[in-house]
Amino acid sequence: MENNFMLTDDLLWDYADGFLEGEEKLRVDHYLRQHPEQQLRLDAILSEKRAFSAMPLEKPNTDFARQVMAAWSAEQAPAKAAAIAKSKGRDWILWGITLTFGLLIAAPFLLFPAATPAGVTIQIPEEYIPQFQVPTFDWAGFFSSALLRNTVLLTMAFMGLKLLDKYLQVRNIRLSGR
Repeated sequence: MENNFMLTDDLLWDYADGFLEGEEKLRVDHYLRQHPEQQLRLDAILSEKRAFSAMPLEKPNTDFARQVMAAWSAEQAPAKAAAIAKSKGRDWILWGITLTFGLLIAAPFLLFPAATPAGVTIQIPEEYIPQFQVPTFDWAGFFSSALLRNTVLLTMAFMGLKLLDKYLQVRNIRLSGR
């Protein structure tokens, strides 16, 4: 037999219940013969099992589950009503989030006409332009690209929905009274 065998309470209860078979049962038998203090633990478990089996069983009332649920519902009703009444004034947060989200989506469309100059062209004199080629970047093309526009809109939509989800989670936790 191995020297590193450890007899746990779960294993001892399984032995007392007759759930162990084969080599595992033989290990426990051998361990109990070598350790009389563990045999005393097994005897205590067996006496506890006999005491439980000697107790008379009471048949529960057929209406017991309904009575418990009715009592629980009656106990929870005032707390739920108070939480709902308390949270009714907080719906402005949801409307505020919706308004902010709508303004963020509508802002580029509302500000675009005001941002374009009406026929104003600026000429830089030749003497101020250096003789070498200045690297330029097409910012107008970058900001007018459909990829950027759609990415920004999708990102804003995702962030707005994530914010709404967090708000609703907090609201549900407060309503459930946790």
